Amino acid sequence: MSLITSNEQLNALLPNIQVTVTGETPLIDKLSPFLSATEKWLSDVFTSESVFDTICQYAEENALRVATTQAVVYEAFRRAVPHLDIILTPNGFGIVSNANIAPASKERINRLLDALLDNRDAALSQVLSLLPAESGWLGTKQAQFFAATMFPNMEVTLRFPKPSESRWKLYLALREKAIGIEQFFAAQYLSVELMDVLRSEVQSGQYRSMLHQKICRILQAVEIRCLNSTDPTAWMHFEHNALFELVNTIRDNPEDFPEWHSSATAELYEPPIFENKKESKGFWF
Repeated sequence: MSLITSNEQLNALLPNIQVTVTGETPLIDKLSPFLSATEKWLSDVFTSESVFDTICQYAEENALRVATTQAVVYEAFRRAVPHLDIILTPNGFGIVSNANIAPASKERINRLLDALLDNRDAALSQVLSLLPAESGWLGTKQAQFFAATMFPNMEVTLRFPKPSESRWKLYLALREKAIGIEQFFAAQYLSVELMDVLRSEVQSGQYRSMLHQKICRILQAVEIRCLNSTDPTAWMHFEHNALFELVNTIRDNPEDFPEWHSSATAELYEPPIFENKKESKGFWF
C-alpha cells in the first residue's frame, strides 16, 4: 500500500468505526489486502502507475490525492464488507458477534454497500476531472481509454436515470455505444481526423477556439439524444439535419477546421462538377 498508510486515514472516511484497543487487530491490517488490490485497480484503469506514485507524494490536502484516497477507501471497504463478520475456526466458519452488538441485517448491509458504491463513483468522477491537469497523464494508455469518446468523464452518467448497479458500469456501457455512434458521425460528417481533435480538446479542456468548443457541445448533445433512445443506431439518422448544420459551419470556417478540409470525408461534400461539353456522354440543354 502506498496511498493508505494509517488507521487515521480510514477512520476519517468511514463513520462509526470503533476505536481499536490493545490486543485487537487494527482495521488497516484487516483491510490491507483489499486496499492493495484497489490501489492496483485504480492505477491500472485510471491513473497509470507513474501518475499514481506521483499522487502518493502529494500533501494529504491536495485535491487529487483527496479524491483518489476516497475512491480507494470506499472501494476497498466495499470489497471487504462481506468478509469482515466471518471468521474461520478449526471447526468451520462463524459469525463475529457478542452480547453487546447484534449482527447487522441484510437490508442494512445492502444499504451500506450501495452507499459505498455511490461514494466511490463520485470520487472516481472527481479523479477523472482532475487528471487531465496532471503532468504526463494525457500521454498514458489510461488517458487514451477515456479519450475514445466525446465523454472522457463519468459526469455523462448524470444525464441518464440512476443505474441499478453503479455509475462506473453505466459509463462503460455508454462508452461502448458512443464509440459506434462517433464512428458513424466521423465517416459521414465530421471525419476521423477532426473527431480525434475534438475528443482531445474535450478531455484536456483546452479548445482551439470558441467555435471548436461550440461544435463540441452541440456534438455531445446530439450523442446524448442518440444514447437516450431505445435504438441509438436508428436514431442517428434522425440527427442528420443537426449534423449537416455542423458540417456547414465547418465548411465555412476552413481556418478553424483544417483537418476536415484535408480529409476524405470533405470530398463527400464536394462532388465533381459536370461540365456541359459536346464530347460528354450526357448533354444537357
